Amino acid sequence: MTLHYLFVDKDNYNNKLSQKQLKREKDDYLVGILLHMWAQVGLQVIFPSMFFSDDSNIGMCALEAFVSHVLIVEPLYYAVHRWLHVPENMKSMHGFHHLSIHTTPSTSLVQNFQEHFVYIATFGPAFFVPWLATGRQHWVVVGAYLVLFDILNAWGHTNITVRHWAFTNKYSPLRYLFYTPEFHLGHHAYFRANYGLFMPIWDHLLGTYRAYKKPEADLKPANQQDFVFIGHNGGLGHLLTCPEFSIYNAYDTYWRSFLPLEAEFLLMHFFTKFARMCIQWYTCSRYLVNNQFVGRIICVVRSPWDYGSPNSYNDMNDEIVDLMRDQYLKCGTRYFGLGNLNKMKQLNDGGSEIARLLDEDPMLKDKIRVWTGDTMTSASVYNQIADIPDLDELFYIGANGKIGTAVCQMLLKSRPNLKIRIFSRHHGMDHPNISYCADLREIVKYKVVLVGKILPSHYYSKAFGVRGPVATRYLLDYTVPFIPITAATKRREKIQHIQIGVLKTNPNNQFLKGHFDVCMSHDQNHIYPCHFGCIMNMMDKRETNETGDINQDDMERLWQKARSYGFGNKEISYVL
Repeated sequence: MTLHYLFVDKDNYNNKLSQKQLKREKDDYLVGILLHMWAQVGLQVIFPSMFFSDDSNIGMCALEAFVSHVLIVEPLYYAVHRWLHVPENMKSMHGFHHLSIHTTPSTSLVQNFQEHFVYIATFGPAFFVPWLATGRQHWVVVGAYLVLFDILNAWGHTNITVRHWAFTNKYSPLRYLFYTPEFHLGHHAYFRANYGLFMPIWDHLLGTYRAYKKPEADLKPANQQDFVFIGHNGGLGHLLTCPEFSIYNAYDTYWRSFLPLEAEFLLMHFFTKFARMCIQWYTCSRYLVNNQFVGRIICVVRSPWDYGSPNSYNDMNDEIVDLMRDQYLKCGTRYFGLGNLNKMKQLNDGGSEIARLLDEDPMLKDKIRVWTGDTMTSASVYNQIADIPDLDELFYIGANGKIGTAVCQMLLKSRPNLKIRIFSRHHGMDHPNISYCADLREIVKYKVVLVGKILPSHYYSKAFGVRGPVATRYLLDYTVPFIPITAATKRREKIQHIQIGVLKTNPNNQFLKGHFDVCMSHDQNHIYPCHFGCIMNMMDKRETNETGDINQDDMERLWQKARSYGFGNKEISYVL
């Protein structure tokens, strides 16, 4: 799966795997393997001699299984497969498999539950018939057959093209004796053709063969890269949602282990430290913008632990500039966005230090533009809160940053009577409607809480550990990554912890194509507003940096522009 993603799906923005398909396949792809395993256990109990012949018979058993597969399993599968396409059977069983539009290797294992038993009966004769005929069979042959079978079956679902003359020339025996992925893709495309298993000969003989050519990928040149969004590792839970680790986890929420969050960060620190001995940064998938520009996400090999180590800051900023220089020289990329911690105030003053380093570089000066996208994030968070009806008070965690400051100032302009209580020892804003507290337990007095900073879990455990009822109903959280606050959601008051600060669009919106949304702890067709804000800057061909403090005058303009592209906040139903 990892290799298929890396070499087939990763940079093909026209071949996007849907979250619905990935979830369905993730829930099912191991079922067939487990059923086959337990079927073997049952057969070993009932027919032990079918598995434990003398080792000297392994070679002969393998030959007999091969002959049985060619002469019995192949034509039997063809017949069974045609039977599965009878409308009643298609509806009740086989249609489940055909729900996968863009196939992956493990799609070969995804079947309706009852259909797995049909296949056990279909494939079993490969080793069952020779045993009945000769009285010998060996578990090594049975195991090897099943493994090889799954590999060849996965090969037919790999979505690649193999057009060597040995497979395409009508006089070549291989054309009829072994299939290519396009042969089986033709079955998924035409439904009533190419029923064969691994040998197309039965379709040729019985008139159901149809030639199929996978459409050529109409992609921009491989070296076109108009924009790069620079990310980083977000911890162990982030790594586990990378499609390179498992494509099925690509749209999962942030994974948590039994370890404290700090321990997970430390573990990833050692991992990234080792990885930096091999690579400087990692290139993620590319995507298409408005059918003309190519964007890509590239991650520096740094963990959250690094961003809490001031001694590393100079090296980290130099790495970011080195990445920009490398991509400018390789692809001519001029526009760069800074993701999440790559623009934090302590590291580079919201990107200002990066802009300074670029100005001091003779090669990159006046050529590279660096953006944080924070104006768009502020606009998204502000509009999400502004849409809450009858909101008269708000508890805010993480308000002293530039996004929090902009959001508070905009809210107080539009809602002069709104009272904002900020959890912080530092009093960053002076306004009669803003007050501060240093005790997080005050959170339980407020129905709506806005979260813009990740806190250790024990803070919330202490705050929501009170015995009496709490007033809190909504935790609106725009931190990245979005990490569940279980201490709140386990309360009997049914507190909703909702991820905000993400823009959504409909699946048919063609403004962005490709895997721009994987490995971000949010649903498909969503994007973080800072990322999208940088994309809009690229569309506008902005030739100034977006660093430092937020220009509040731009917030409404960018928000309306995002809406015109079909992107907006998620809708939340409030009961206050």
